[in-house]
Amino acid sequence: MYDYDKYDEILKRRLSQYRYSHSVNVAKRARQLAEIFGENGDKAYLAGLLHDITKEEDYAVQEELIEKNIMPMTNLERANKSVYHQFSGAGYIKSVLGIEDEQIINAIRYHTTGHSDMTGLEMIVYLADLTSAERSYPDVDRMRELSEDSLLDAMQYALSFVISDLAKKRRPIYPDTVYCYNWVIEQIRKESENL
Repeated sequence: MYDYDKYDEILKRRLSQYRYSHSVNVAKRARQLAEIFGENGDKAYLAGLLHDITKEEDYAVQEELIEKNIMPMTNLERANKSVYHQFSGAGYIKSVLGIEDEQIINAIRYHTTGHSDMTGLEMIVYLADLTSAERSYPDVDRMRELSEDSLLDAMQYALSFVISDLAKKRRPIYPDTVYCYNWVIEQIRKESENL
C-alpha cells in the first residue's frame, strides 16, 4: 500500500542514527497496537515511521513548513519549540512527500501534545512514541502494559505524567495537552457509566 522503502531512505538521510532507530521502533509498536485495537496497521506503521521526520530540522525551516502548510504560528507555538516537529512533520509529509491521508497527517500533527476528540490511530501513535522498544524511563513497562489494555487508560496515565512533569519544570503546557487530558477523563467517565 505504501512505499516504505522510499520513506525509510528519506529518514536515513534526514535523521541521526538514534532518531532513525526510534522512528522504526515507533512504527513497529504502532502496528502492534493497531492490531490489538482494530485500527489500520499500515496507516499506523507509516505515521509511526514518519512522526519525527522534521525533529532534527532547523527551527526556521520548521516554522516555514508550519506557516505554509498547517497554521499561522502564535507566540504560544513559538514559545513551545518542543512541539514544532509535530506540526512541521505534518506539513512536510503533506507538502514534500505528497501524503494526503488526513488520518496519517493528524496522527503526526498531534503525536506530542494530543488534543481533544483523538481518534484511535492518533492515540496509538502518541502511545507508540512513548512505549517504543528503546524507551527505558522508570514507568515504561507500566505504560506498555496499559497501552495494550486500554488506549484511554494509557492516555490518562501518560498525560498525567506529562502535565505534572512540565509543571514541575515550570514549562508552559500546550493547551491541546490540557484539552486532551480533560477529554480523556470525560471518555473514561462515560465508559464507566456504561458498564
